[in-house]
Amino acid sequence: MARIRAVDRRLFLLIEIAARKLNREADRRLKSEADVSAAQAGVLFLLLRRGERRMGDLSRTLSLNPPAVTGLVDRMIKAGLVKKTTATSDRRGTKVALTKAGIAAAERADQTLKDLNAELEARLGDDASDALHETLTLIATTGS
Repeated sequence: MARIRAVDRRLFLLIEIAARKLNREADRRLKSEADVSAAQAGVLFLLLRRGERRMGDLSRTLSLNPPAVTGLVDRMIKAGLVKKTTATSDRRGTKVALTKAGIAAAERADQTLKDLNAELEARLGDDASDALHETLTLIATTGS
């Protein structure tokens, strides 16, 4: 039996508004403290944790279209954060790897986001944080 709600909660809209608000704050802090954007931080974390990746892997994992990844990686190359190499197994493929500057930026960004996460968890409390984590993980890992 479906629950009747007095108010249409517009979950998608609320998620979109909250995501934009959090992303703006993360982007502001990351630029200030780590000199990278939130989008760049996503690439840095992926490469730091999983090592060099193909462009297609970055696209799929970060849920970005290929042209967006290409532009993002090109900007990161200009900033000295990553480098491209030709894949040894398939010469048509391009892999992206961190530079020393990229590793340092990833570590600074990681600390910035740890601080933001801790602040958010403190505001929400343990139960709400756990519920939000479970819900967002479910949304992020299920089919579109």
